[in-house]
Amino acid sequence: MKHVNHQAISIAAGAKAPFLHINKITAALSTVMLGMSMTSAWADAETDARIAQLQQMLEAQQQQMQMLANELKALKVTSSKPAEPPPAIATEEKLQLREQQSKIEAMADQLKTLQSARGQSTGQPVYANFKNGLSFEDGSGAWKLGINGRVQADYRSFAPDIAAPDTFNIRRARLGANVAMKDVAARLEAEYSGTANNGSVGLTYAHVDYTRFNGFKLRTGQFKPFYGLERAMNANFTDFQERGSTDYLLGPTFDRGVMVFGEPIPGLFYNASWTDGKGVNTTTANGDETDAKYDNKDGLVRVVGNIAQFAGWKDSVVHMGGFYAKGQQEPGSITTLNVQTEGRGYTVFSTDTFTRAVDRSRQGYELALAHGPLKFQTEHIRETFDGANFDRDLTAWYASVNWIVTGEAFASTYKDGMFGRLRPKQDFAWGGDGWGALQLGARYSKFDGSDFVTTNAAGTGRLSAGRSNEFDSWTIGANWILTPYMRLVANYVHTHFDTPVTVTTPTSSTNKSYTFDHEDAITMRAQFDF
Repeated sequence: MKHVNHQAISIAAGAKAPFLHINKITAALSTVMLGMSMTSAWADAETDARIAQLQQMLEAQQQQMQMLANELKALKVTSSKPAEPPPAIATEEKLQLREQQSKIEAMADQLKTLQSARGQSTGQPVYANFKNGLSFEDGSGAWKLGINGRVQADYRSFAPDIAAPDTFNIRRARLGANVAMKDVAARLEAEYSGTANNGSVGLTYAHVDYTRFNGFKLRTGQFKPFYGLERAMNANFTDFQERGSTDYLLGPTFDRGVMVFGEPIPGLFYNASWTDGKGVNTTTANGDETDAKYDNKDGLVRVVGNIAQFAGWKDSVVHMGGFYAKGQQEPGSITTLNVQTEGRGYTVFSTDTFTRAVDRSRQGYELALAHGPLKFQTEHIRETFDGANFDRDLTAWYASVNWIVTGEAFASTYKDGMFGRLRPKQDFAWGGDGWGALQLGARYSKFDGSDFVTTNAAGTGRLSAGRSNEFDSWTIGANWILTPYMRLVANYVHTHFDTPVTVTTPTSSTNKSYTFDHEDAITMRAQFDF
């Protein structure tokens, strides 16, 4: 207003030149700014951010035009001369206003054109987004590229500190990409935290999907078969730092073959796969395609449903279902009969390898009940080995209870027959009001391999010396989800062995034996994923 008053006083005193000079400068600057804004907007106008910027520039130009109009009004009020300003000045001001108005209208038309054209591109522009991973999408929807990754940095400490080291560890470190086009998608991902050769890189996902029908999707390549609820869930979102001992009965996490899956009706999910049944990234017997004698495959069928969705119960999940898998395992190809404690410490259970082919079947039942911030979850899994003159069973089950203290609902994380990413009501912000989400939980699990004993005949599943064929575990855990992409985890795991185990360790070239019947573990994780 000081600027306006100064101009008004100058005109009242007959100082026409300064006013004209100032307004010419203002008009020139306005024209330059408009040109710059339009140039800048056109440079990246295809993105949402540039459209927003163009809108802001348009508002700024409208405000500037209003200021010019206010200047004319001020001249009429403050001038001691006749109300009308000098004809030359009035004419010039009106021309400036008309010119400004014309440019604003043109700018508004351009903005409208850009907004209406969004989504109709034939290849350009490309939109970037960060939600469940970094993604780039063609404006026409013809293709989408996603980049995903994770780092899980762990620490583990054990007592007694005999058979497992207290250590920092990179549990998982992955980077991958997925591409989706019309009716087709592909995913490729690698694991960089391998332990062989001090950090070898292994392939996790490498598959192509046909996604035309939601109720019938086809996947071929290397993928994770969905055996049970915890195994089907992404390791980034499990309730505890490690899955329960049931996971050891399911075999390798990744396999190669074909799978059909989908949601034929809302709330009903299924998957059926036909795979090699021996895992991947291995150099053991039958570990690759060079073994012409190994032709057996594993068949798997899993069906689960969410009754709460059928019934229309909001904020709730009533998940139930099961799976059955069967196949034949060649001698030396079984890698599942080594079971660690749930803190990833001592290897409690291990056997010798089968010297003859065995028929292996696996079956499991799963149940999850959730309402609001509370969830109960349980699974029971049985693995059977049927060989010449022997039949051995392994069983394991767990039951867990979890509570999201900050009030988020588990139902908001449920999708495709499993629980996934939890989004806090307020992300953690240092010095701000948001503290993220806090989840507390407890789990009890039981492992029973009593069919495997040290007196079994060699090659038929004989228990290794110094091991226990039964144990149970209690886990208490806390998940602090700072943001949807960052979490801190802390677990306490107590494992009791039904039979005391013996460990022999070298100490100054003299072997020394220790016997113990339990293991306590404290584990922690810092995780970032996208």
